[in-house]
Amino acid sequence: MKGSETDRLLRTDAVGSWGLRYWTGLGCSVGIVAVNLVVWAETGMPQFLAIAGSFLFGIGLFLTRFWNPVLYLVGIAHVLALGVVWVLGGQDFLRLGAVNGVLGLTLAAVALSLFVEENRAGVDTD
Repeated sequence: MKGSETDRLLRTDAVGSWGLRYWTGLGCSVGIVAVNLVVWAETGMPQFLAIAGSFLFGIGLFLTRFWNPVLYLVGIAHVLALGVVWVLGGQDFLRLGAVNGVLGLTLAAVALSLFVEENRAGVDTD
């Protein structure tokens, strides 16, 4: 892609203005991807690969101009589904499950605060 095409797709102009909450949310998402890839690699349970892939997709979407604040709510619902999968299939990995839980809860809190802030301010994410 040429520079101008990349700029139209990615939110490169917005990255410089992102504060700690944005980077915390991204860091939590990357951590969730990593934890779930580790569990998938050790168990071969496909749901953990699917979780990792879905959060990786969310990271990619967040970095593009297709992002919309309502997707923060989708992310929160996704974190809740993540918790269900871990309760049903991740009992053998208590430490990783705890790490994943902290990352998920932090991500949900960040997403909720960003949703409220961006909707209250009427910020256009383009």
